[in-house]
Amino acid sequence: MKKAKKVNEEFIKKIRKFPDRFYKDYKKIDEKMQNSNAIYKGSVIDYLYHPMFFDSSDINRFIELTAMMHTIVRKTVKEYLNNSSFRKKFNFSKEMEKLIKIDPGYSNPVPIARFDLFYSYDDKYKFCELNGDGSSAMNEANTVEEIVYKSEIINNLKNNYNIKYYELFYSWVDEIINIYRQFGNKEKPNVAIVDFEGLGTPYEFVEFKRAFQSCGYKTQIIDPRELSYKQNALYHGDFRIDLVYRRAVNREIVERINEVKDFIEAYRNRDVCVVGPFRSQIMHNKKFFSIISNESNTKYLNKDEKKFIRKHVPQTGILKDNDNLIEKIKGKKDEFVLKPFDLYAAKGVYIGRDFSQKRWNNIIKKILMNDKKNYLYQQFCNPGRKKAITFKYKKPVLKRYKTTLGLFIYNSKFRGLYSRLGRNNVIASREESIVAPNYLVK
Repeated sequence: MKKAKKVNEEFIKKIRKFPDRFYKDYKKIDEKMQNSNAIYKGSVIDYLYHPMFFDSSDINRFIELTAMMHTIVRKTVKEYLNNSSFRKKFNFSKEMEKLIKIDPGYSNPVPIARFDLFYSYDDKYKFCELNGDGSSAMNEANTVEEIVYKSEIINNLKNNYNIKYYELFYSWVDEIINIYRQFGNKEKPNVAIVDFEGLGTPYEFVEFKRAFQSCGYKTQIIDPRELSYKQNALYHGDFRIDLVYRRAVNREIVERINEVKDFIEAYRNRDVCVVGPFRSQIMHNKKFFSIISNESNTKYLNKDEKKFIRKHVPQTGILKDNDNLIEKIKGKKDEFVLKPFDLYAAKGVYIGRDFSQKRWNNIIKKILMNDKKNYLYQQFCNPGRKKAITFKYKKPVLKRYKTTLGLFIYNSKFRGLYSRLGRNNVIASREESIVAPNYLVK
């Protein structure tokens, strides 16, 4: 943290000393951002000119926590597959359970993920959630990082520091090909990036397609409903597919299961390598935290793993129509968050301290009436904090933001960062989500 903090202070000091010079620099960066493909739902993302800086102590911490959480995930998936009574705790639909049980042909149950943290540059971090199904935002992160990296202010800091960012596309190509080799295929694969049209992040898919093609792999972006299974192979028209990078999320696959039968059958028969597997749902579903944070469920974990969960996973439980539980959640509203099991972009998330007591009581009442089988309650955790330089009327001002930090995990390895900032307790694209570049300082 010492080096990261020092660089951050120098960043602020330089801009305050030469405000006109760096306002012009910011405007150049903003023009490049407005002409970039960092687009979410039709608009260029909100971003910060002021980066998040990290040093080797942070990166070592990320590597260690990634290894520990992946060990917990692997053991939990194994317990799910081998223990029917444990399996019932997840209460997945019969269709989802069938998909989870399919052996994908390689060992990693969650080959690509994004672990979201509340991080304050120390060992007191808490997990916000684990995204292991259709994990995204690589394009947002890398685009902001690449553009700001060429700014005058960062070039100025490079005179005294080695500053870099993590590349997120080619590094995934390397890892998915490693998984494909484990699947047993040695030839150069034809690749399909698969998601339902209109539901994914097309600009990101284009960047991944470009990376695959640059590495010599023929690649198409395909809706799974357009796939056909014939002669023991999966096709899109005349294009035979050997390797699928699946971005269509589990829930949406199950909802359209009758429209994607050929895709599922090819996967079931291992006539195509599909990365990632449906067993990623075990970790991705927010119920995962409620199960592993109750030690009566985790006899398969060792002492250190249980200690890690107690320290870093917020206490989580399933919302039930229980008088004592409901009165506790109502009476201590500032200590609780309500979350649906399996939605994304913070849809349906309610934070007690953001509402009046009357409104909070009504939210709980509504959930219990309509949706209690799909909700969790969770300990509220303070987001990280950052003071960041922005410009107002061409003058630098320091604003306070709350932060969440995403760690991109490729084939169980820490591979990069994604920082989001906002002034609200919910930091998400549907609320307020400002993306900051992330730089490692050496």
